[in-house]
Amino acid sequence: MGKRKRFAIALAAYVLLGLLIWTTMSDVPVRIAGGKISIRGLTLAIVAFFAVRTVLHWKSGDTRESEGGREEVADANSQRFRN
Repeated sequence: MGKRKRFAIALAAYVLLGLLIWTTMSDVPVRIAGGKISIRGLTLAIVAFFAVRTVLHWKSGDTRESEGGREEVADANSQRFRN
């Protein structure tokens, strides 16, 4: 399975999980560090954190692959000019 397809499936899973959280969890506030936040909001924030982390990881891997390709081309060009 390709990386792009796995990435799309992961994002779809995060969206589905967010929808399930929204529909099944109550909006009861919880006291955290002197403030109040809803359980639903806290859980959605945690899922959003992991979704953003997944996107950043995918972007960094994509950047590394494209830079690796450029380095190979640069190495091939430099060897061609040496000979």
